[in-house]
Amino acid sequence: MHPLQTTSHPNSPHVDKQASACPVVTNDAVLLSDGAALTQLQVHRMLPGRRWVFSAQWQGQAVFAKVFIGAQAERYAQRDAQGALWLAGARLATPALLWQGQSQSGQAHVLVYAAISQAENVQQVYAQSDAGQRAQLIESVVRVLAQQHAVGLVQTDLHLKNFMLAQGQIWSIDGDGIRKKTLSRRAAYQQLSALIGKLAVLEQQAWVASLLGAYQQVRLWPAEIDARQILAWAARDKANAVREYVERKIFRNCTDVVWQQTPDFVLARNAHVALPDLNPDSLETAMQAGKLLKDGNTSTVVQSRLMQLEVVIKRYNIKHLLHALGRSWRPSRAADSWSNSHRLQYYGFLTPQPLAMLEKRFFGLRGEAYFVSANSTWPDALTFFDTVKEHALRAEALRQLALTCYQFYLLQISHGDLKASNLQLDAQGQVIVMDLDSMQQHRCARRALRAHVKDIRRLLQNWKDDTSLYNALLQSFQAVYVDRTPLTLAGISI
Repeated sequence: MHPLQTTSHPNSPHVDKQASACPVVTNDAVLLSDGAALTQLQVHRMLPGRRWVFSAQWQGQAVFAKVFIGAQAERYAQRDAQGALWLAGARLATPALLWQGQSQSGQAHVLVYAAISQAENVQQVYAQSDAGQRAQLIESVVRVLAQQHAVGLVQTDLHLKNFMLAQGQIWSIDGDGIRKKTLSRRAAYQQLSALIGKLAVLEQQAWVASLLGAYQQVRLWPAEIDARQILAWAARDKANAVREYVERKIFRNCTDVVWQQTPDFVLARNAHVALPDLNPDSLETAMQAGKLLKDGNTSTVVQSRLMQLEVVIKRYNIKHLLHALGRSWRPSRAADSWSNSHRLQYYGFLTPQPLAMLEKRFFGLRGEAYFVSANSTWPDALTFFDTVKEHALRAEALRQLALTCYQFYLLQISHGDLKASNLQLDAQGQVIVMDLDSMQQHRCARRALRAHVKDIRRLLQNWKDDTSLYNALLQSFQAVYVDRTPLTLAGISI
């Protein structure tokens, strides 16, 4: 939730217990240098040692307060306030800065902003709306972005969460990321592409022309750039952001992950799920108590429980000494599954929630590894089509299979083993993607295309003996794929 969202009702007498952890909170309040106080505190965001964001009451009105602490507190507070003042000075809708100063103790710098009545974070509204509403919402945001650029203001941290929707109007928030700068046309278009890159890839394809037109209309610019260039920049920016997250951020302590390293193992745990203490012995105990799903040379898969959670534990085995030497110096397949699970979630695909990844270490070299995910009980694709007879649901499931593949193609992602047991289908026919240790997101478009053609052929092979279903899936591919190149290479007649 964004700090300036008011859905938590700051007028409520309930006090957030987290607030007491803030070093300048005394008796459930932040005392300010002018004698006033922030009360009825509700925590919206915290970066321990740096910043706390509260909804609160101040002088009888609902407000949001940013409390900056640490060595750089004054600098960050001043930057946030300056950005807010620039937005207000340009007559862009933004929360009024009501007060700035220090806490009574002098430990913190505090900014008090007016709360926006009945405001909703654009990122949340986008996620909860249908396609038509989302298109209108994003066009409104693009027009505000164009207005910012027109008055010489730039969002350095461009996200949908930095905009709010209230009474049909888009508000600009988070002054910390606002800078005063006149952009070249190329740089302005690249900012637009960065915003478009926050959307689902199919929506980028569908809306880029209209969003580009809306931006140019506000700026009074001619139609001077191809929408395909905007898409190319958007794809590049999104891929770089995803790589930073799934290749670096989730392999250290961050908002989403708790990282633990010992001489014997390294462990990454989902920070948002309650899990017991995990180590090689506790995972082996859970596997012994669970239900064996697969017992292979390279991996062993067990359905088990960790506390109250139904989980699947996949242990990647070491077959022999040469195999051990080959695996010891590179990331484990468990790490690949951990990374790719987060990759799919980042892009908005359905996949069992990643819970933990553990690699045994011996003098720094990798050994056996474990990947733990939530257990998904939906039927696999073969079982689904064998048991579901409702025509509309079967048609939707086939469409979703084709849509999933087409999005993989656009994102240059290959699964590597699209057999039916690695795909589940839920009650609405949506696809849940499983078994991700062979998945790749390619940097080279030619390699991505070759790998995607293999994925299509492997998926079709699941139903090679069911002519009716096979042909229906072919028709779904033909209906979904705008770019027919991979279909032609896979031998699907158009």
